[in-house]
Amino acid sequence: MGKNCVFSIDTLQQNRALRLDGAMGTQIQRFNLTEEDFRQGLPVTPTRDVKGDNECLNLTRPDVIRSIHRSYVEAGADIIETNSFGANPLVQKDYGLSSIASDMALAAARLAREAADAATRKVWVAGSMGPGSKSLSLVSDFIRPEWRPCSFDEMAASYAAEARALIEGGVDLIIIETCFDALNAKAALYGVHEARPGFPVIVSVSVSGSSGRVLTGQSLEAFFTAVSHAPLAAFGFNCSMGAEGLLPLVHSLGTWCPVPLICYPNAGMPNGAGEYDECPEKMAGHMAGLDGEVNLYGGCCGTSPEHIHAFPSLRSRTVPPCKKDLVLSGLEMWELGDGPITVSAAANVGKSPDFAGMMERGEYEDALYAVSDQLASDGASVLDVNLDGLPDTPEVMERFVRLIQSDPSISSAALLIDSADWDTLLQGLKNAQGKSLAGPLDPDEAGFAERAATLRSLGAAVLVKTCGDRTRAVQTLASAGIPSQDIVFEETLKVI
Repeated sequence: MGKNCVFSIDTLQQNRALRLDGAMGTQIQRFNLTEEDFRQGLPVTPTRDVKGDNECLNLTRPDVIRSIHRSYVEAGADIIETNSFGANPLVQKDYGLSSIASDMALAAARLAREAADAATRKVWVAGSMGPGSKSLSLVSDFIRPEWRPCSFDEMAASYAAEARALIEGGVDLIIIETCFDALNAKAALYGVHEARPGFPVIVSVSVSGSSGRVLTGQSLEAFFTAVSHAPLAAFGFNCSMGAEGLLPLVHSLGTWCPVPLICYPNAGMPNGAGEYDECPEKMAGHMAGLDGEVNLYGGCCGTSPEHIHAFPSLRSRTVPPCKKDLVLSGLEMWELGDGPITVSAAANVGKSPDFAGMMERGEYEDALYAVSDQLASDGASVLDVNLDGLPDTPEVMERFVRLIQSDPSISSAALLIDSADWDTLLQGLKNAQGKSLAGPLDPDEAGFAERAATLRSLGAAVLVKTCGDRTRAVQTLASAGIPSQDIVFEETLKVI
């Protein structure tokens, strides 16, 4: 981190909203660089053309990146982002450059840190981590809808490598940005936690339209719920639409979001040539509508130092208190309060003989149809997925939860990942894009608190077996960082 810099939520709750910088790619394009600019000087040989792989420039043309950072500082940015949107092994694998992805991220952080430290005022450095080119939730192969191009563990390890390099290079915080899949975002958060527990992180999503849903179909409320286990420094939007189109969504988000709010939109909507051409003055007029409603603001695609300089100063938003009720999510958010929780047993092999028979015969498609019909009939907001007793249960859990993600009629519900097997619990959570309930854990078994903390780090609320001393169990979990609203005892479930 930078000299004497301690970035926290308190940093974002002062009277003045902080100003982020603008686009990196747009500014790089102004230099009219060639393939040779991106390639010459790389320590390994790429397997394809790399023009457009902007992270290469941290190593081959640091003067270009240094100049861009300096221009944003001069334009008035309080926070500048590193040129590291795709500086992780999974993204760089497409170019044959996985082995130097961390070098790219480290150089990106050092270049931004240099520009920030040269300023005559406080300037923070945010490590940019993009969503990657792969999705953990979306179907990639319609012939094999359960197939994914990579696993949660592979993605989390890739993000952890990037986060370690960014932190070593001196960033003050990390922004996981342009998120379109909450499961990807959870993998990124897991990776950052592996790199440095408690490091300040912001999550920013890209929505697909005025509905406020991301590409997977998940609502904004459900997405936030899925990542709310992390101590987020801020949450909000980037990219998406222009400022004018995002204003209603910012207003709506601001009514309930219990953490500081960030918004850095594109320079309008793309024109017929795919370019963002809203001028600084016009965009600044729209950004004025965010006064008192955000804690950080800046620009994304198509914005420039001229845009950032033109933006008005904004009053900071007052952050509302966090609710203290249990909230879970699938594609939709479900507020479950503190009373009995109705759970559908449609996907529990021990309680649904028809479902068990289809799963034993490998009739997964039929099983999905049956679960969908039963869930609609039950009207439950939580689906109990218990596959214990089937051969290779962890692998079957992975496959079936992935199939659930491909069916909106089922994935709208929150999941109860229900198993007596630890590996099966983990596989379920690593393939569920929402916030699930997971367990049950036995408070009398060794490692109870540690296992609960692991479930929490994967975004889950914790199901606890019925026990005599509930107060002791709650206190044990509280010491492991589990809030009381995310602790559910088996006897409070109403299974139908």
